[in-house]
Amino acid sequence: MFQDEITAFFASYIDAFAREDAAALSELWDDVGLFPSPTGNFSMDRVAFRTHCEMLMGFYRKQGVVTPSGDLLSAQELFPGVAQARMAYRMLGANGTIIVAWEHVYILRKTGERWRVSLTIADDEMAAWAAVGAEL
Repeated sequence: MFQDEITAFFASYIDAFAREDAAALSELWDDVGLFPSPTGNFSMDRVAFRTHCEMLMGFYRKQGVVTPSGDLLSAQELFPGVAQARMAYRMLGANGTIIVAWEHVYILRKTGERWRVSLTIADDEMAAWAAVGAEL
């Protein structure tokens, strides 16, 4: 059941990105999301994160991304209602070629019947875009 829930969660996550629905994507996050990074840790409330998602979706379009794709590599329930998940993402261009690929690590928390992201480590995404000359 846990694996099915996390698989379904990330299917809806990728679907929201594919539809460029920043509001739906931000609803999949806790009220405050945490973002540890090599240059310093920061947080965003849901409204700020929605704005960030809009910027990110625009950035992807500018880089030629037509289809975001992702696969759940692993998921583990660390404690009841707390999970770790690793995703592999591929951003595909118009001809289906991979523009860039990376992995993300997430910490999720289940509140009620719904999983939400609490924290993500996006170092690999930032490095992947930098490697193709596109700074996030």
